[in-house]
Amino acid sequence: MTTLEVVLLITGDSAAVHSFGGFEFRSLAVPSRGSSEIALWTVDVPEGGDGTPHRASKEEVFYVLSGSVTIQGQTAGVGDAIIVPPHTELSLTGGPARVLVATSVGIEGTLADGTTVRGPWSL
Repeated sequence: MTTLEVVLLITGDSAAVHSFGGFEFRSLAVPSRGSSEIALWTVDVPEGGDGTPHRASKEEVFYVLSGSVTIQGQTAGVGDAIIVPPHTELSLTGGPARVLVATSVGIEGTLADGTTVRGPWSL
């Protein structure tokens, strides 16, 4: 039995852009773009960005491409990564910055009031 292998190229110019709270998310490798296990997107953090506190259902890795951001008191600059375990409260602050986020498909966030959300950039 032969397995058909398909390699997909996702260009940054073709990424869907989603805005939330002044932040801009660009979907790269997510289920709607052909990824079945890993979710990958960038987030542009505006100057003085103050993200909504939430708890993610899966581990997230934040890799800083430009600028600097702070998560849970840890400040990261260009080339630095912050690993956040699942179910850990976090808020992304700082900027201006561009951050690459890697996680698992199916991630959900829970806000302080108990509301569960799935960011459209992760679908």
